[in-house]
Amino acid sequence: MVLAASGIILQNKKILLLQRSHYTENYPEYWGCPGGRAEIGETAEQNVIREVKEECNLDFTPTKIIKTGIWQDRKYYRFLGNWTGDIKIQELEVLDYNWFTFEKAIKLNLAFDYKEIIQLLEKKYLL
Repeated sequence: MVLAASGIILQNKKILLLQRSHYTENYPEYWGCPGGRAEIGETAEQNVIREVKEECNLDFTPTKIIKTGIWQDRKYYRFLGNWTGDIKIQELEVLDYNWFTFEKAIKLNLAFDYKEIIQLLEKKYLL
């Protein structure tokens, strides 16, 4: 089974979402958190740190697992964490990014389980 992880990045009661490019077959132009498949030998934590850095140039430190699950052939992890740096998107994989309030985020075309993630965050962190 393939490992995958994504980082949930919050600031001022808003969530950072990236719009996926046509680079991927899954959910092109949909929105989600930075993340992706692990490389061979990576832990979920190493995977999310690398993917966040690659996709949006932020240094991410996972602090809490919000959700795990299985999607197709992937075991996935959704990490909440701390971050530093300035956003610079990887243009091959990402079309756009923005910080969204819960009300705006929930109305977007969201990839994978991100609608559920945002609903969980709203209850716990009052986005």
